[in-house]
Amino acid sequence: MTLKVAMIGYGAVGSIHADQLAAEPGVELRAVYGPKPEKSAAFASAHGIKRACTTIAQAVAGADVAIVCSPSALHFQQAFECLDHGVHTLVELPPCATTAEAEALGEVARRRGVLVGCAHTSRFVAPYARIREIIRANVLGPLQEFNYTRHHQLRERSWADNALLHHAAHPVDILLDWCGGLEPQGCVAMPDAQHAQTVALLAKLPSGGPATITVSYTSRLPHIRMLVVGEHHTLETDGFTYLRSDLADLQFAGDAQQVYEQAIRDQDREFLRACGGQSGFVPWEETLKLIRAMDRFQALAAAS
Repeated sequence: MTLKVAMIGYGAVGSIHADQLAAEPGVELRAVYGPKPEKSAAFASAHGIKRACTTIAQAVAGADVAIVCSPSALHFQQAFECLDHGVHTLVELPPCATTAEAEALGEVARRRGVLVGCAHTSRFVAPYARIREIIRANVLGPLQEFNYTRHHQLRERSWADNALLHHAAHPVDILLDWCGGLEPQGCVAMPDAQHAQTVALLAKLPSGGPATITVSYTSRLPHIRMLVVGEHHTLETDGFTYLRSDLADLQFAGDAQQVYEQAIRDQDREFLRACGGQSGFVPWEETLKLIRAMDRFQALAAAS
């Protein structure tokens, strides 16, 4: 059976989804929607998509699956509309801004009998997936410390992103996947939680150890580093190009773009298989757990 896919959004991440899906057997890129017809048409032409549409309703008509990869602030409303049309929907992180919105997406998916999934892309990135394996095998022992820093390279974009809801949510999601939970302790956001461009989070791990996460969109020097200190071993990674540890067999080297694109491909494949009833996907309850944690961090930022 061929799964017909509608792309909602035509930006850089949408291009990666489209490139990977175009090469996937049993997948047809049926339509793309975006607010600017000329950009939609150009995206459709570049990726061999049959139709460029001016409304979401047109894009999902006849589609089995929608992938929402538009600017973050549009994710909730567009995902809700796709689901309400009875289409399985994968929405980029952040899927929404609040727990109430996450619950609404889960409810409309249940009511319409379709699958809703969040793009927990970091769970599919090769170094992080390897770390998850050794944590679950208790090779590291109880985590003593988790430290994550990411400074994004400054770039022009037509919309304002939120460092707290978007890129800080990825390491929070990783910790929820690896450890099963965490306890938010503090959050500082500049200029504020609603428009965060620089953010620092503090949480307590299930072991009692500290987790610190810093994300900035304003640094002139791009940088990314994760340090995981276990009772028995320590490891360091940027998530994409390297993983090193005092464990000789826990090493990784790769090309950042290839690793990222492969993670999106693996994620999309798993979601499509789940839509076809062939496998499972990251349960929506996992997304709810993440959004509840981010709600708490937003509240802590507002109170600081």
